Amino acid sequence: MIVAECGLSAQVSPRLGLAEEIERQERDDNRRGPEAEPVAAAVRPADAVLRQVLDGWFREFGPMVGRVVARSVRREDLHLVDDLTQDVWVEVWQYLLRGNTVARPAGLLAVMARSRVCGHYRLARTRREVSTDFQDYERAVDRLASWIGTAA
Repeated sequence: MIVAECGLSAQVSPRLGLAEEIERQERDDNRRGPEAEPVAAAVRPADAVLRQVLDGWFREFGPMVGRVVARSVRREDLHLVDDLTQDVWVEVWQYLLRGNTVARPAGLLAVMARSRVCGHYRLARTRREVSTDFQDYERAVDRLASWIGTAA
C-alpha cells in the first residue's frame, strides 16, 4: 500500500475531509520530532490551495474513482480495489504538484483509475514472465548438471 509506505494512515476519518486529515497527520509528525522524518520543505501558499482542490475532488469524485477501479479489476482481484484507488489519489496529487491544470477532473480521475489498473496487470504479467523464465533457467541448469554428472 503506497499510502502506508509513506507513513500516512490507510484510512481517512469519515468526519474529516482529506485536507483536514493531512493537516492532522502533519501535526502528529511534528509532535514526534525531527528524528522521525527528515526536515520538510517550507509550506508554499499554493500547497494550501492544492489541498483544498484535492479535498473537494476527493469528496465529490471519491466514490466514482472506487467504482471505476472496481469495474476495471478482475473478479478475483476485488481485494485490490482499495489499494489501487489509493494509488490513483497519490498519482493525482503528484500530477497537481507538477503544476498541471485540469479542466474536467471527473474525466482525468476516470482515465487515471483505468490506467492504474492496467498498469497493475501489466506489472503482474511482467513478473509472471520473469518467474517463468527463471523456472526455465533452473530446469536448464538442472539438465546441464545431470549431463555433467553422467559424463564425469
